Amino acid sequence: MATDHDAVMAALSGITIPNSETKLVDSGRIKDLEFEDEEVIITLNMDEITRESRHALEDAVMRATEGLDGIDDVSIEVEMAEQEMPSAPDPGVSVHQAGKPAAAVKPKVTSLSKIKNLIGIASGKGGVGKSTVSVNLAMALKAKGARVGICDIDIYGPSIPIQMGVAQAKPGVSSDQKRFQPVEAYGVKIMSIGFLVDDDTPVIWRGPIVSSVVKQFLDDVDWGELDYLVIDMPPGTGDAQLTLTQSAPLTGAVIVTTPSELALVDAQKGLQMFRKVEVPVLGLVENMSYYVCGHCGEESQPFNKGRTSRLTEQFEVPLLARIPLDHDIQRGSDEGRPVVAMQPNSPQAQAFSDLADGIIEKCPYEEKKNGLLKGLFGR
Repeated sequence: MATDHDAVMAALSGITIPNSETKLVDSGRIKDLEFEDEEVIITLNMDEITRESRHALEDAVMRATEGLDGIDDVSIEVEMAEQEMPSAPDPGVSVHQAGKPAAAVKPKVTSLSKIKNLIGIASGKGGVGKSTVSVNLAMALKAKGARVGICDIDIYGPSIPIQMGVAQAKPGVSSDQKRFQPVEAYGVKIMSIGFLVDDDTPVIWRGPIVSSVVKQFLDDVDWGELDYLVIDMPPGTGDAQLTLTQSAPLTGAVIVTTPSELALVDAQKGLQMFRKVEVPVLGLVENMSYYVCGHCGEESQPFNKGRTSRLTEQFEVPLLARIPLDHDIQRGSDEGRPVVAMQPNSPQAQAFSDLADGIIEKCPYEEKKNGLLKGLFGR
């Protein structure tokens, strides 16, 4: 028997708007309920609700409705009035689209609503090891018992399939033919544009196509329930980054850099961009931070020491990890054998384990939803 409008509204009746005493069903924010077979699509107005409260409210709606008889899938569409991006304390960031300030209008939340934490891994420039950090962070989180996926939206240089040893794999399709099924390796779910294009075919796309692909990877992949989705972003501050920050409820971003002056200049731009779009920066990762001689064991710095620390102090963000310039890490990436999986007790793997500990401390997964729902339902 199909679930009707009244049954859904009854299920939502116990939810209170965060930071208020108003019930959701009395607030006028439920704009539409649409039923398609065994799916219900709920349209909510989120004007003047903070990012954190939006995520909490979406989560509460999902939890309240997904167990209803006759409902196999719940989707949430968010309506927000077009508005200017909020100002940031740091100048010099230009967010521009067709001559108007960027605005988040009706981002659709589907399979992402079942993911507790979305962690964007970014870099100001290419070649700093962002994808290697993404892979080994995902493996380290998995080793600590979390359910993890990797979404590779590095459109122009997708390397995650190679680094995870699944370069020849192809994603499946869900039974309703509406969503991709991620590839799985080492117990981690993976989706990448690299699965959909030939290895020797360059991706030559303009901004609108890139934005469309990013949205499809967010909306049309059946991730299932995850504790962390690690999103490997393209380097820089362009269309893909802006689309992601507008369309996905990012928990926070990690910026990967090397200690070189050029990399740090671009990392600073990334920090400013995330502040501009109100995405918390969880911290920096200094990759290729040092080198340990294989003969004498002496540690050397290929770049000048201390530059990254000055950047973390300037922006008041932590340095989450220092990753060595290491042959085993590089070889594992080339061969599809991440060092965290293949040498879990090595000093190299420990550096990524420390990074995972920092992420878990800032973005816990075991008690996160329980605490939010307790406040929303007043129980």
